[in-house]
Parts: sequence; structure tokens; C-alpha cells
Amino acid sequence: MSTTISKAPVRIAFVIVPESTLPPDKAVDLDEVDGLITASIGKRHITEALRAELEELHRTVTQQERWVQTSPEANPHRLEQPAEGLGIAHVAWERVAADVLPQGVLAAPVERDRMLVWLLHEDHASAQLCAEVSEYGRRIAGDGLWEQRWPS
Repeated sequence: MSTTISKAPVRIAFVIVPESTLPPDKAVDLDEVDGLITASIGKRHITEALRAELEELHRTVTQQERWVQTSPEANPHRLEQPAEGLGIAHVAWERVAADVLPQGVLAAPVERDRMLVWLLHEDHASAQLCAEVSEYGRRIAGDGLWEQRWPS
């Protein structure tokens, strides 16, 4: 099985959409094209302030070109497949109380037990959104669809 590596840095965009445009009973839907993942998030699952903060934080991380997209080109529905449980990397979203975050901050990435956890202000993200994004993380990072690249 051959793999491809995107020539452009991996990018992530977050957009708020009406729930009627998402699959039934979903808070988020991901679309991946040429190194860009667009997370379409139902408007009742995230605030605009958190969406903007997450996009800026992810832009900072991805500008360093430390993430590459690896996967067979012939599988456009690979994100929709369940995680295989390979555990290559661990990424999750977690809702926390406001007092856990610095004042005025809605999202903060932390490392916990060899896992990257995005702590999100509980008043700005739904539990369903966090659960669904964490499941996508198990698939994308955990199964190695996107990998970190570090200087040798």
C-alpha cells in the first residue's frame, strides 16, 4: 500500500454551520482535501469566540510544518472509518471549568500522560462535540493518518 505526503503544510479550518447541513445526530463533520481538514461544527455546539481561538492556535501549530498527511490516495472516506486502535499518537478535546484555564482563555493545549489534550471552556463547547473530535483524533493521529515530523 503506497502512501502520499502532502507537499503543503497540514492545515485545519473550523467553520460553524447549521445542524441541518451535518449528518443526523452529529456535532461535527470533517472533510479532508490536500492537507486541509475542514471541521464543520453545528452552531449549537461551539461559540464563535472558541472557534476563532481554536483556529488561531491550530494555525500556530501547523505553520511549523510538523504535521504531514499520510494515507492511501484511493481512500477518500478514511476519516469516516472507525479507529483501528493503533495508538500511534493521542489527541483529545476535553471540556473544563473556566477556573482551570487562564483568565480570558477559552482553549489551551496540554500534554497529559503522553496525550495532547485540548482543554476547552465548558461554556463554549458541547460535550458531544468534544467526544466526536476526540474520536476523530483516535483515527487521525492514533492510526497514523497524520503524523508528526521532527527535525533529525
